[in-house]
Amino acid sequence: METKYPKIALQGINGLMFVRKQEILYAIADGNYTYVHLTDNRTTKVLRKLKEVEQLLFGENFLRIHRSHLINLEHVISFQNEPDVVVMSNEKSLEVSRSRKAYFIEKFTRI
Repeated sequence: METKYPKIALQGINGLMFVRKQEILYAIADGNYTYVHLTDNRTTKVLRKLKEVEQLLFGENFLRIHRSHLINLEHVISFQNEPDVVVMSNEKSLEVSRSRKAYFIEKFTRI
């Protein structure tokens, strides 16, 4: 039976952490690791590259806005120009790269 809020397993230093995809605010690359920020203010260091985390979340409301940032579009509060940043529901501002700005705006306005 498929659940409404499927969970994914995130491999961290101390083992697996199971989280609902909707609980993920954003992920930030750090070399061969990725920091995943959750809605309950937890952050976990995942033993995967950002590209691998992006593949786990493929087909969901996640979008790569920068080579180092993957966001959950459900948690975007606003987009600001000069500099181009998105403000997330936890009030964190994340840069949107010039090369991904048009695609972000297209995807964001479809929600």
